[in-house]
Amino acid sequence: MKRFFIITISLFIAVLFVNFVSEKAISATQLRNYKPINIAKGSFLKAINLRDISTSTVKVGDIQYFINPADVFIGTSNVIPKDSIYIGRVEQVLEAVEGINASMKIKVYKVITPSKDEYALDAYVYWKGSTTIGGDLTPVAYYKKMPHYPGDWKKGALQLVPTTIREQGKPTYLRAGDEITFIINSDLSLYKPVN
Repeated sequence: MKRFFIITISLFIAVLFVNFVSEKAISATQLRNYKPINIAKGSFLKAINLRDISTSTVKVGDIQYFINPADVFIGTSNVIPKDSIYIGRVEQVLEAVEGINASMKIKVYKVITPSKDEYALDAYVYWKGSTTIGGDLTPVAYYKKMPHYPGDWKKGALQLVPTTIREQGKPTYLRAGDEITFIINSDLSLYKPVN
């Protein structure tokens, strides 16, 4: 009885080992006909905004869609085909206040190709040198007169000098059809079939 139990346990362990090894072998052979292509961190991608996005109507968590206007090549490989859809999520919305326009941040987290391949993406919409869309200073609301004495003028002249009072901020918009740029935060690995 003891011998039967030991043989049964040994066979069970052997079957588990064979299953584990065969799964690894199958997964390795599935990638043999594919080559990895990396889009480096800090790369820029272009897209077209598909609908109006305004800080006055958008909420954190809203999904936004962008379309790829042209094929993206690395070497001779078309890594992101034309008409691929980028999907993003609004991460932050700040309302307009006196002196500062409203702002928002949109993170792009997925790209879907026309052949329905999906790739994870880690990118932000890039706007005027920043990942924050909007948030600009508003124009000065009031100026005051101050005397100015250039060179050796004895009477001087009055000049308008800006005060610290600024206009009320306005909402920020991304219009449908606007060209948008994404900046990639981390390396993006894509796998393409070997021709």
